[in-house]
This record gives sequence, structure tokens and C-alpha cells, in this order.
Amino acid sequence: MKKYLLLIFLNMIIFKAEAQSSALTVADSLYAVGSYTKAIKNYQKVSNPESPVTLQIARSYKGLGNSKAALENYKKFLLQHTNQPIAATEYGRLLINRGDYFTADSIFSGLATAYPDNPEYFYQRGRAIKQLEKKGDSIWKKKATLKSEDVFSKAVQLDSTHQKALYQLGLHYLGQRDYPIVDKICFKALDIDPENVEMVNILAQNYYLRGWFDESVIWFEKLIALGQSSPFIHNNLGVSYHKTNKYKKAIDQYLILVGIDEEDYGLHHKLAELYGLTRDIEKAEYHAKQALYFKDLPLDDIYMTLGRAYQINKKFENAIGQYQKALKIDPTLIRAEYDIVVCADNYYEDKKEVVKLYERFLEKHKDSKDRLSVFYATMTERRLSQLKQELFLKEGED
Repeated sequence: MKKYLLLIFLNMIIFKAEAQSSALTVADSLYAVGSYTKAIKNYQKVSNPESPVTLQIARSYKGLGNSKAALENYKKFLLQHTNQPIAATEYGRLLINRGDYFTADSIFSGLATAYPDNPEYFYQRGRAIKQLEKKGDSIWKKKATLKSEDVFSKAVQLDSTHQKALYQLGLHYLGQRDYPIVDKICFKALDIDPENVEMVNILAQNYYLRGWFDESVIWFEKLIALGQSSPFIHNNLGVSYHKTNKYKKAIDQYLILVGIDEEDYGLHHKLAELYGLTRDIEKAEYHAKQALYFKDLPLDDIYMTLGRAYQINKKFENAIGQYQKALKIDPTLIRAEYDIVVCADNYYEDKKEVVKLYERFLEKHKDSKDRLSVFYATMTERRLSQLKQELFLKEGED
């Protein structure tokens, strides 16, 4: 009888073990195909779950996007099994994504100490520290011994091909305006991966901020060739084209931006200026009127832009009208005053009247110490001298 009962007991244990094994196999299969909710239910059927079950439940919740439940299970697993670097890495990354940077720093600090040759732990710790620096966390400030760039640098020292760490270093030194170092970092990364969009973006900004617009054009164009498109890219490329006198290409970029936000007065203002430079006066007028319609830009700026467009296209009478409108809004616009006289010089046949206009302008501004006033007064004196000489010679001929 005792042997019979023992046999029944052993059979029950075996059956239970087989059931547990079956539930675990089914759960693993469901997890592998992304059926996380069903996987969790099957993992929970395993009584007295072993640590891998708790970890798989954490991973399943992570797959579902339930970060709170995932973190709880990761924490539970790691309290039971402290020497599990893979699980600790997953936990730390999720902490960063959830914004718990302080705990994440603690996790990756421990991992970096235990595994000092692993660059990923330094990179992830750098991510956590960077966010703590941005937040200005008071507790962090008291205990901080490292800066994020120091930790990213350590990751690169351990693995010179670590693209993400190189990117973070590039961002840091770009913010510091340390352009030569940014060059070195970017080209180091691009030697490894020439199509690394993030590094191309940093390099384009590096040249743009330096005012090296021929170079920034090359790298912003490469960004677009790599399939990138954003208002930031198109605006900076538009500015770069403008600065390098590629006006038609600049127009193309601003038209893309207008397609995104047709009520952006600043874009219309810029297009009015560019169309003026390409001598397309009708489009310059159209975009100037659009800028006026949306109005947020100071009107004198728009009148000045339209005036220059007319002046470039030798519609001097129209230009004078726009400059006069600008002066009504801001009587201190010396450029508008000067351009009115220049347009009159080109438009009026009676040069004696033009001389009077130049003399009036010179009388008003000759004693000013303002840099622009001195410049325009000098230009006026030169033109007056020429005009008076021309009139003198003409009178001699008559």
C-alpha cells in the first residue's frame, strides 16, 4: 500500500513538472512571435516560477509598451539574481526611456565598474548623466563626479567605432562651438559609416555655424540625398544657397517650406527678396504682398525688401514709393533715405535736382558719428563730386 501511494505521489510530481514545462514552452513560443499578452498568461501559470520566467514576463510587458509593469518585473528579477548583466542592461535602458535617469545612472555605474571593458555601459551611463545635467537635478549635482562627455569619451576609447557615442560627443562639441574637434569626430564616424545621417547632420551644422556656406551646402544636400527632409534642413540649405549666390536654388528650398506653412510671413519675405535678386518682379511683388497680408513682420522690412526688388529691376519710381512707405513707419531708416536718392539719380533726367537731393541728404547726416551714416555720407560725397564735374563739363560744352 505504501509503495502504491508513493508511486501515485511520484506520478503527480512528474505530471506537474510536465505541465509546468509545457506551459513554459507554450509561453516561450508565444513570446517569440510577439503574442505578449498570451505569453504573460502562460508564464503566470508556472507556479514557483524560476527567474527566467520573471525576466520573460518583464520582457513581454516591455513588448506591450507597459513600461511600469516591465520595470516592476525587471526589479523583482534583479533582486533575486544580482549577477545578470543582460537583464540589468535592459532594465537600465528602460529606466532611461521612462525618465528615471538617477536610477539608470546607478545601474550603469555598477555595470561599468563590474565590466570596465564594455563600451556600451559607458555609453548608456553617458545618456543618463546627460539628461540629469539637462534637468539640473539637485541630488545629482551633489554627487556628480563625471560629465556626460567624459563617459561618452570613455566609450569611444574602448570602441573607436561606437557611432552613438561619437554622435553624442559631436553634439556636445558643436554646442561648445569647438568646430575643429567636431570635424575630427564627424569624419572619424563617417569613415566607418559614410551614410550615418546623424553625423552628416552635425557636420552640416558645424560648417553652417562657422559661416562656411559652400561646405554646408555640400552636407545639407547629402542629407536630402539620404532621404532626410525637415524645415530645419530646408531652411539652413536655403540660407546657405542665398549666402553663396545660388538664388534659384534658395528659392526652391523656401518654396518647400511655404508648402509646409503657407502663412509664414518670414518665408514670403525671404522669397520676395530672392525673386527680386533673380529679377522676377511679379513673384517678388506677390510674396511681398503675402508677407504684408500676414503682417507679423514689421512692415518697414517688407517695404524695404520690395523696394530693393524694384530697384534691382530698374523700376525706380516704384522703388521710391516703397522706400517712402518704409520711412513713414521708421523715419530713422537711413538706408531707405539713401536709396531714394540713388533711385532718383537713376530715374530723373534733371541732374541738378539730383544734386540737390544728395546735398540735402549730406547736410542731414554729415555730422553723425553713426557707422552707417558715415558710410552713406562718404558714398554721397563721391557721387556728388562726380555729378558736379559732369554738370560743369556739360555747361562748358553748351
